[in-house]
Amino acid sequence: MASNEIGPPEGVSAEDWEVYLKHKKDWEAMLQQRFENELKATPPLPPWEKFPEYESGNIFWRMGTGEEYLTDYFTVYLKYASKDDIQAYKLKYSAPKTWESWYNEN
Repeated sequence: MASNEIGPPEGVSAEDWEVYLKHKKDWEAMLQQRFENELKATPPLPPWEKFPEYESGNIFWRMGTGEEYLTDYFTVYLKYASKDDIQAYKLKYSAPKTWESWYNEN
């Protein structure tokens, strides 16, 4: 069952829950629009090439610029690109061992 079908978590008002769900829907629409307008034609560099100075387990990827790049660009591309485009991307940008799971998880 989808999270919006089960109602708000304990301690969250129905009104706040509806605001959250609308924000979540709007955010997802914005990311899909980013893919269509920007990333589809110009895929982002994979993180290991964009920021080669940071290993995959570095805190850089969990806050600030690194996290934003992963969640707002790299994973958006992997989420919305066609299977053929993702396959071509993987061939062009083979992942180092420490980054392979990103291709599998996203």
